[in-house]
Amino acid sequence: MPLRLLIAHSPTERAAAREVEARVFLQAFGNTPEVMEEEYGPYGDRSRFVVVIDDASGSALGAARLILPDGTGMVKTLADVAGEPWRLSVPDSLRAADLAGRPVWDVASLAVDRRYRSGAAGAEVTLALCHGLFQYSRLCGADGLVTILDDRVLRLLRAMGVPWAAMAGATSREYLGSPASTPCICLVDAIGESIRATRPDLAPAVVEGVFRSIALDPADLFPGRGGSLPEAAVSRQPARTAAPRRDTSGWRPPTHRRPEVAVSSPGTAAGS
Repeated sequence: MPLRLLIAHSPTERAAAREVEARVFLQAFGNTPEVMEEEYGPYGDRSRFVVVIDDASGSALGAARLILPDGTGMVKTLADVAGEPWRLSVPDSLRAADLAGRPVWDVASLAVDRRYRSGAAGAEVTLALCHGLFQYSRLCGADGLVTILDDRVLRLLRAMGVPWAAMAGATSREYLGSPASTPCICLVDAIGESIRATRPDLAPAVVEGVFRSIALDPADLFPGRGGSLPEAAVSRQPARTAAPRRDTSGWRPPTHRRPEVAVSSPGTAAGS
């Protein structure tokens, strides 16, 4: 089975990602197409899909939806936790995680076809989606991630070393068909370090993107895949300073150095 990990870019790839998302959320939580449209439709233009595609059939084995922030920095998870049943203060939650005023993306759903949730090959689909979420958000300059995870999936991801922490003041509550879900937050830069420290056996897959049965072209996770990035979605990088022009009349020790510039949710079904 020729499998690939990528950010869905073509209409066909995006349709395959949405199809597996819809199928899994219907099976796991009873979320009908009408519910999915009501919950996720308003965020369609700001959605990016990490997906494992079967090239032979064109179908998706699993997909994760990222929602990029609007001009105010708002994403679905932050809007939802501000209302019932949690009624959290979004500014306080971001401040507590050291993410106030920084680009925060939403891992709005994580869905793996039930046929690929067990065995080595199935487990690798989940690992691949986690790598794609980590790598794409990091390369695009996101500083933080938020989500609302079914508690069963939260336990699975924490066991994998992914450092999801409950938002300040958040408790486990019923949410969109999940009997127990928790709003979570994490720093993108902490993901690789956490997995290497707690699950070094998973680091080659989740952090480095090395898989046995899933092919990965690094370019398929580059910024620009899935659509252009809104200004609000990325970090404000410091302006690059041009390197000093070399004096070709005769060598002399340089008096300036170029500054370094950082490059910067409920089986597995999860939803926010």
